[in-house]
Amino acid sequence: MNVLANFDPAPPKVSGISPIVDVRSIGKRYHLHSGPGHLLARALFGSMLKEPPAYVALDDVSLNLLPGDALAVIGRNGAGKSTLLQVLAGVLKPTSGSVQTSGRVAGLLELGSGFNPEFSGRENVFINGAILGLTGREMRDRIDDIITFAEIGEYIDRPVKTYSSGMFLRLAFSVAIHAEPDLLLVDEALAVGDVFFQQKCYARLNELRKAGMAVLLVTHSMADAAEFCNRGMVLSQGRKVFEGRGKEAVEYYFHHEFGTPTGRRREEPDDVRERNLPGGPAPAPQLNEEWDPFQANPGAILDLSAVEQFGLPTAKALRTVIADREGKARRVFQQGEWLRIYIEFLVDQPVQAPLVGVQLMNAKGVLVHGRNSLQFDTPPEAIDKAGTRLRCVHDIKLDIDVGEYTLESGLAELPKAMFDRREVCAPSEIAPHIQLLCHISGMAAISVVYRHEGKPCVFSHYGVADLPSAQQLSLVPLATRR
Repeated sequence: MNVLANFDPAPPKVSGISPIVDVRSIGKRYHLHSGPGHLLARALFGSMLKEPPAYVALDDVSLNLLPGDALAVIGRNGAGKSTLLQVLAGVLKPTSGSVQTSGRVAGLLELGSGFNPEFSGRENVFINGAILGLTGREMRDRIDDIITFAEIGEYIDRPVKTYSSGMFLRLAFSVAIHAEPDLLLVDEALAVGDVFFQQKCYARLNELRKAGMAVLLVTHSMADAAEFCNRGMVLSQGRKVFEGRGKEAVEYYFHHEFGTPTGRRREEPDDVRERNLPGGPAPAPQLNEEWDPFQANPGAILDLSAVEQFGLPTAKALRTVIADREGKARRVFQQGEWLRIYIEFLVDQPVQAPLVGVQLMNAKGVLVHGRNSLQFDTPPEAIDKAGTRLRCVHDIKLDIDVGEYTLESGLAELPKAMFDRREVCAPSEIAPHIQLLCHISGMAAISVVYRHEGKPCVFSHYGVADLPSAQQLSLVPLATRR
């Protein structure tokens, strides 16, 4: 179910209002001392000793948040996201630069932070309320609402060490939002619990943002970054490398940070624009020799040649571009849109009937979809000489659940005689004759977000896939009721 269906990611219109957060060129460095003795020597002799090397966690990062803003901070592990959050929360002091915040700041930085496991949930609520600047009377006025929202029932008067991690986080989340902060800092825990509790969380955050609360969210959920946040920022090795709309930040991250299997960053950003949902049946993708998708999207090419592949040494995947059906490189798609994969192989052996397969895996490693050349009426041309490049264009309609997905691809060979008889052979007869030439896992990643236009509405389906189905409603006449 779409927990963001009724959420408007745009902040309220404000003018002449000072930012809630104003961060200017902050940096955070950690000296790498060789041991406790060296640290003591530095304390005693100071500048007489050579300064140790330093690890730069943040380098010249600036940002500001206006009332109603929601900023997603995304990046690889070690990019500096959590360090930035701790600096804004006042847990860490920046080495350089300045941080100015106005109003009350509440943070969900780490599960269990600020909670004493020996105290009851009720006692911890009052302690956390005091930390957030609420008076005893304010906490007594809000305690019932906090308990009701957290949905932990009688556990509120039990020691929190008996709580599950979900109960723990729900109570911490409830305290934070009922403190009605001007700035909410969240590290990976925007919504917790089942889908019904998530709906409550988003609805409450929606109310608070409309009232002027700003949110800074550190997340690996690209759906949250693209859907909930009107702004996005990408950190890489402690530096801000991109800032723009939430969806644009996700696109940049996939293309420049996450999306390069070799780890090499791309420096040419691609424009991101909204597209309408294409309709109709799926025509076979056409190879247009006058238009080269790799030349059209040089900054979006994923170099696969140096990535580990398994199979024979005579074949390997060279490069790929992930795009929409117009050939424009993209990594963020709405439910129901079409994904187009361009992939190129280098083959150094004769191949009678080349077969290319593409698989879509979800974040739990479940195979959501997979097809190969046997399931399409496009007989592949035989490869006769070494050094041949085979290019495949593969389209997939994304009638799937919202979330992050990875792509896999491979090249195999089937004897031509068997390929020609595929319509009269059982799969069990064909499978033993297929020889795998190469396969690459984790080739690329995409993010699927909720549908914003077109029909049916955003509540398109539940679960992994949108399977064909039908429904009819009718009223039972009173005379036939039993």
